[in-house]
Amino acid sequence: MQAKSEHIASAKQVLQFINMHDNFLVSAHVNADGDAIASTIAIGLLLKQLHKNYYMILHDQSIDTKFDYLKDFNKIIHFDANKKYNIDSAIILDVPGTHRLGDVAELLPDRSKIAKIDHHPPENKFAAINMADEKASSTTRLIYEVLELSDIELNKEFAGAIYTGIVYDTGRFSFSNTSARDMYICGKMIALGIDPAEINNRIFFENSFLALRTIGKGLANLESYFDGTVNIIYLDYEAMNTNQQGEIEELANYSVAIRGGQVGLFIREVKPKFHKVSFRAKGEIDVNLVAKAFNGGGHVRASGCRIEGTKKEVIDKVLAELAKHIKS
Repeated sequence: MQAKSEHIASAKQVLQFINMHDNFLVSAHVNADGDAIASTIAIGLLLKQLHKNYYMILHDQSIDTKFDYLKDFNKIIHFDANKKYNIDSAIILDVPGTHRLGDVAELLPDRSKIAKIDHHPPENKFAAINMADEKASSTTRLIYEVLELSDIELNKEFAGAIYTGIVYDTGRFSFSNTSARDMYICGKMIALGIDPAEINNRIFFENSFLALRTIGKGLANLESYFDGTVNIIYLDYEAMNTNQQGEIEELANYSVAIRGGQVGLFIREVKPKFHKVSFRAKGEIDVNLVAKAFNGGGHVRASGCRIEGTKKEVIDKVLAELAKHIKS
């Protein structure tokens, strides 16, 4: 099975771009998740095979260690304003707009020397080469299409990254963005030697004792609005400050797992009176539009934003915006 025809041209452009350039910056969005981390590593492995020089740099001061089984995970570094980097070109992943790169945006070269691979609705045009597909399950899925057209022989190291990114962003193949192509690709990655049970357990089912207690606290404090259409899980700063954020992210998916619910929110106070909001939807409501009202974004069924204020102020603002999108 070949890459879908709509991806072949853009995949060729990405490969041509890589062949023509060197000294790459490889980066992804702030608060990097499984797809962002796996994408970064997959492109890094490709550049290494092609004997290119590259840095894998993320804005984040710490990276979720649940993904440290991936090859070259320890080669991802965080942005350091005091360090000089030899960067001539860039491959930017899983990023719809430059502001989502955080401080790494300072390292971007001229637009003509930037390639972007992404599956989010675009927010600004910053790259000369754009491989983008909002219908793709993940950025990692699109990177596979590039790898398939390259002369690189895929191995278990590539397979671990590709499988991880796809399985993460499809929620173990349970989200509506899952396609037959995703299942086909992941089947090929399993044939290359990765253990799907081991990876799935590592990503989704291994948590610290404290994290599980915190997840229980969040579920116990579940709140319902608009006759059960919207459900909210909230954690305050004290609960967030004692946990690794990645270990309790599954609460975002739990928020929409209620029979009859259409929209779920996981709101957590990451700093005093400063909240991160994750939206999930399974109905007709486009939560990307809701998040954009607060300068956030993402996908129709999964998006996020950041809002200042007290718990009540944040919930009131979000509910007022959601009310505009709920059919009476």
